[in-house]
Amino acid sequence: MRCIKEAGFILLAFLVAPAMLFGQSFKDAPGVIVDDVDAVRKGVWTESNSLRPYLGAMYIHDGNTEKGEKTVTFDLKVPKAGQYLLLFSYSASSNRDKKVPVKLLSSGDLIEAFVVDETKRPTWGGSFHLLGEYEWTENRELQIVVSTEGTKQYVIADGVWIVPVAEVEKAKASVKKLAVAPKPKNPDPKKPAPKPAPIKVVEFKPLPSQQKFASLSPSELDKMLEEKVPGITTGELTTDEHFLRRASLDLLGRQPTPIELLDFLRDNSDDKRGLAIDRMLLQEEYGRNWANFWVDVIGSRQQEPQLTFHDYTPFRSWLKTQLNEDKSWNETVFKMMTAQGKVGSTPEATFIGFHQGNANRIAGEVTRVFLSTKIACAECHDHPFEDMPQETFHGIAAFFVRAEVKVAQLDSNGIEVKSKTKGEQKIDGKKGDVKPMTLAGDQYDLALADVDRRATLGHWLVSADNAKFSKTYVNRVWARLLGRGFADPVDDMGENANVVAPEILESLSHHFVANDFKPRAVFRLLMASKAYQQASVMDEDKPLMTAIAKKLRGDEVFDSLVQAIGIENVTPAREKKTSAVRFPPPPKSTRDLVNVAFGYDPSFADNLITRTMKQAMFMMNNPQIQAHVDASEDKETMLATLLKAEKDDVKAVAQLYQRVLARNPTDRETKIAKEHLASVKDRNAGFEDLLWCLLNSAEFTTKF
Repeated sequence: MRCIKEAGFILLAFLVAPAMLFGQSFKDAPGVIVDDVDAVRKGVWTESNSLRPYLGAMYIHDGNTEKGEKTVTFDLKVPKAGQYLLLFSYSASSNRDKKVPVKLLSSGDLIEAFVVDETKRPTWGGSFHLLGEYEWTENRELQIVVSTEGTKQYVIADGVWIVPVAEVEKAKASVKKLAVAPKPKNPDPKKPAPKPAPIKVVEFKPLPSQQKFASLSPSELDKMLEEKVPGITTGELTTDEHFLRRASLDLLGRQPTPIELLDFLRDNSDDKRGLAIDRMLLQEEYGRNWANFWVDVIGSRQQEPQLTFHDYTPFRSWLKTQLNEDKSWNETVFKMMTAQGKVGSTPEATFIGFHQGNANRIAGEVTRVFLSTKIACAECHDHPFEDMPQETFHGIAAFFVRAEVKVAQLDSNGIEVKSKTKGEQKIDGKKGDVKPMTLAGDQYDLALADVDRRATLGHWLVSADNAKFSKTYVNRVWARLLGRGFADPVDDMGENANVVAPEILESLSHHFVANDFKPRAVFRLLMASKAYQQASVMDEDKPLMTAIAKKLRGDEVFDSLVQAIGIENVTPAREKKTSAVRFPPPPKSTRDLVNVAFGYDPSFADNLITRTMKQAMFMMNNPQIQAHVDASEDKETMLATLLKAEKDDVKAVAQLYQRVLARNPTDRETKIAKEHLASVKDRNAGFEDLLWCLLNSAEFTTKF
């Protein structure tokens, strides 16, 4: 028995993806080999072939995210009794973890636990690490489990191999043959192979400003709002329950736990809301939630190249770190504009790389996402609705025209951003090259190299004097926290946009700049205001009225399901290739499926973010959710556990509401629940009905 790639697949890899040639195929190797493609994965793992050597056509890594939640299990059976070496395959690099947990089990029982330093090159041909030597009986079933628990860097899993001790020399020979990949031949021996351009890292140095920017206090913000919209800050404050749920969804992307709710309600301190905001801003989930938000903003309109599926895992992880360390937003965006390298190892290159270096597309997205200015209509002609000549669009595109992107088929982590030494932006039907030009009208010399061009634009883009940059960030955050932005949609604040209370937006943007573009400074200001903390009100005559009900984003729905019922993020095995489907797409995890149903572009106008039948059908019929709405005594679901521990129906109803909706039930809701339980006459079935109703309520997937 040997679980390895078929020869046909290796041939296909040769035809479509040269990087796969660096993989190792042990066709004649003794013993049993199980490749990662045949392993059982828990959580989202990313397929890659960026570093060689590796077994088969690829290896997988954890993306350095969701630590402790991911495992890879290799199942194998001993072919005949004897003495065996146990080998584990991974590709080494300095960004790997030094303490990767690996366990050897037999029929579920632990035999031995190991810790592998994946920064060190494996001793067997650079691919395999010796875990130990064992004597096993014929047909003994083994499981080798690679975990991310306790790790802080990337975890790699490529394959496992049991080698009969009697055939060690043959095994070593089969490794040695393929351990070092041949160097690519120069297609023209008369010409020297071109040297790759060195990667240039540009240091971020904020441009000096002659302006003075002042911070705001929550009370000053409230006073400004009250002057603009009388009554906006004098209304009734929302309850502590609603405030905590609102703030937790906004910052952490999930509803609070019952313990968090109970602790908050018991806190009698005057500033408990401010303290709760500070606590949540320091939790790792804050960075993860807002990284998910910005991935939705940036990735919603990126187009995938043929035979490639965008994997935002490295970019999401990088953004999460930037946010949790409260890095200045201007520095974060500057790095996106100037990065070079492969997106798997240099995630900040994702913005340029995933747009495939298309200068026109990048120009339109840079200004839309980071300046709330839509210039795409000026690509082919002067803008039909604004005073924007065609040269404006192409002047922005000229900053990116020398960025070159090498697309890696089948693995978006291998997409590489490089630089060209030639190339200028041109306008169809017009003569001459277009000089790089900012929206402010500043032109730059054509002699500027690629990264210098992008750095020039980047410094202008994120400068303190570019009010569009700071206003765009503040408006996006305001819209997410308070339901609707000063401009709706948030990505269109052009000259014809209807911007409500522009003087308040300007003061908020000044606060952002005065605090060195630190994201937490904006959250603390807005969430501490009375405007944010008042009860939900819908008043079309008061466009800044706070807490308009907002549909949760896909990631927020999934994380709320995790909190409510403990749903797991399961990723099925990748489909086998067939004659009809030669390149099966990566399997969708549970989180992916929730995002497909509930995800949306956060730049959409508020009235375009609607509820759909797909969402209702998902919540009602998804097998995983159905499995968790099961109170059977032999199950270990949240509901079954709750009912075993709590025999008082009224208390159990209250705990269910706290778990799913992060609040206590009203007297009327308790009465209805008791009446239903009495009518059903089956306690488990009655509570299953109640949990199903709470999960399918509009309240569960809404922030208000």
